[in-house]
Amino acid sequence: MWNWIGQHFLNPAFALPGAALILAPIIIHLLNRLRYRKVRFAAMEFLLASQKRNRQRIFFEQLLLLLLRILLVLLVVALIGRLVLNADELSLFRGAQAHHVVILDDSASMYDRTDETIAFDTAKKVLQRIVAEGAQRPGAQKITVLLASRPTESLSGLTERDIDEGLLTEIADRLPLMGCTHQAFDPAKSLQAALERLADDRTSLRYVHVLSDFRKRDWLDNEAAITALEELSSGKVGINLVRCVGEQHENLSLTDLQGEVAVAAAGVPVTFRAEVANNGTREVKDVRAQILIDGNRLPRTLDFGDIATNETAERRFDVVFDIAKLHRLQVRLDEDALVTDDTRYMAVDVPVENPVLIVDGSPSGEQALYLADALAADKSVTGFAPEIRPATDLRRIPLDRFHIVYLVNVPELPPDAIDAVKKYVESGGGLVWYLGPNVNAVSYNQTLFADTALFPTKLALAPTALEHSEETEKSPDIVVGTHPMFEVFAGAENPLIDLVLVNLAFEPDADTAIEDRMLPETEVLATLRDKRPLVLLHRVGKGQVLTCLTSAGPVKTEETTWTNWANGPGKISFVVFQLELARAIARRDRTLPNLVVGQPIEERLNSTYYIEDVEIATPDNQVTRLKAVAEESDEATEEGSVAPLVATYRDTDMPGVYGVTRYTRDQEAEQTLVAYNVPTTESELTVATDDALQQQLADVKFEIQPVGQFDWIRTDSPGSEMRRLLILAICLIGAFEQFMAYRLSYH
Repeated sequence: MWNWIGQHFLNPAFALPGAALILAPIIIHLLNRLRYRKVRFAAMEFLLASQKRNRQRIFFEQLLLLLLRILLVLLVVALIGRLVLNADELSLFRGAQAHHVVILDDSASMYDRTDETIAFDTAKKVLQRIVAEGAQRPGAQKITVLLASRPTESLSGLTERDIDEGLLTEIADRLPLMGCTHQAFDPAKSLQAALERLADDRTSLRYVHVLSDFRKRDWLDNEAAITALEELSSGKVGINLVRCVGEQHENLSLTDLQGEVAVAAAGVPVTFRAEVANNGTREVKDVRAQILIDGNRLPRTLDFGDIATNETAERRFDVVFDIAKLHRLQVRLDEDALVTDDTRYMAVDVPVENPVLIVDGSPSGEQALYLADALAADKSVTGFAPEIRPATDLRRIPLDRFHIVYLVNVPELPPDAIDAVKKYVESGGGLVWYLGPNVNAVSYNQTLFADTALFPTKLALAPTALEHSEETEKSPDIVVGTHPMFEVFAGAENPLIDLVLVNLAFEPDADTAIEDRMLPETEVLATLRDKRPLVLLHRVGKGQVLTCLTSAGPVKTEETTWTNWANGPGKISFVVFQLELARAIARRDRTLPNLVVGQPIEERLNSTYYIEDVEIATPDNQVTRLKAVAEESDEATEEGSVAPLVATYRDTDMPGVYGVTRYTRDQEAEQTLVAYNVPTTESELTVATDDALQQQLADVKFEIQPVGQFDWIRTDSPGSEMRRLLILAICLIGAFEQFMAYRLSYH
């Protein structure tokens, strides 16, 4: 009953007390009927006979008079309570107790610009109008504001806050300072948070206002959001979807920026790849991008040409970093409707050179020399610094400082060396196997294949010769696959690889079942002419292991040479392959992070080496100093163990490159960089139409408010026409009541 009254009266507090006033004319009527009359006429018989004849008529006339007086009371109550027959046309703020939950979309797409106004400014204007309207009837309305970026936390000081003039002044001061984030928006989380806020709310009227740009990617086919809206609707919560963007705008976005930074070195060209997507409705011509290194623009641009709607274009480019240090790379498009996705950032750690370890098990170490020449014939061009060591050094030298470790013709590895190599690969290092006549297949099968998974296949006990004849001369010995490592050799005829001869190579053990010959998920990158696998790739932990089942150099046996790949007519392909191989599997655990805005920076420090101070420099050069604290873990409780220190920085909404500085106990500063970019999904600006939303939300009762219109937040009462009718009815019925009262009175 109270909910119905609240929905049909602008002043519902007067409704029930006023309705009780209908008892007044009834009581007066009954008291009047109990009063004795004194009749001073002599002809009583005549009067009694007249009364009997007119009793029924008088009864109905008295009843009509009573009903007229009751109706007059009800009309006056309806006038004072400001009755509105159509509840859907009531003002948003009607005087009844109401709780308004406002979901403010502050995702990156709300930077979408119309003229000089972004969508987030439009949303803030709507919020201010809601508060301004509610402030005209203080004490009756409450408001809670939820930000889409933090839906579980309401805006500070705006949780079930009474709407009054004080709040209006506070909102007017706070809104200009409130900024939009660069993060993604999940409407389901925000709607679920609103549902939880209103679940136990006993307020007579409850509303959820969603101020958003309503992108198709967020709202259509989002089952979780649809379910949350259905629950709100079934709970008698009014739902307002308020548009802050009217139509889709043209938008180009940089969706990817990657590079071969694992092998970057000072003075060596590093190849990068940038990708641009056209998220608009028409083709964009002559798309160009600028390249900036450490804030300085390079004297060239990237030309992406013409990009059709919903298409992407990719360009590769080389950058030479002259100085060995931490660098900031930036690729930037010209500004359009959505500025936030026009720039992409990357942090690059450029060392002087990249150390590579080559362990050769041959007595002369000749194969290692071929590899070293291929990797670093000119260090200024390749950036690799090979270091040749005997197999016995594996147990003595720290492997973590090497980008790649080559194990060439190594007979077998002792347990401590195997353990060191496995830890190196699991932590992200790159391992390359080349075989040869010294290899002990039995030991490889037992210790490297079965026990540690460092070797990808179970080997036959001896190498197998590849048949050569006049007919086979027409086909190349090595058949490469589609892996990017062999991309340079692609094509029907490629002299770089066609001239290579392979005479001997190991093959998987034919006596072992096919499904047990190789480790799961081992990829065959190249085969021999007879379809035997030659080059294999598999992962161990965070690192990659590449295996070539023949030798690295022209190892000679009594009968033949294993291969002429390194010194024959096709030796150029050997150099090219080694460089591509190194770029593909070089350790990437030291590549600087590239994260999405909003993800925290978490620095873990060894407390025996570092102090607890950590400095974070934001892209706009604001420096924050943090104190790392001991991490609670099971390891820390073990006797003799030291708990690591952890410093967490969460204010990473701004895209760009952040600097992280930690200090050793000797007060030496060590710096690293972290790049943050806007989520690529926020570049998709297609707007969900009203019809599409109506179709998706067929079981939900809601209203869609057009952008820039505020009629639904009314400052005047929609019940004005009803007031005129009530006043007219009171006048007419009052006049009729007076006529009947005069007619039935004694005079």
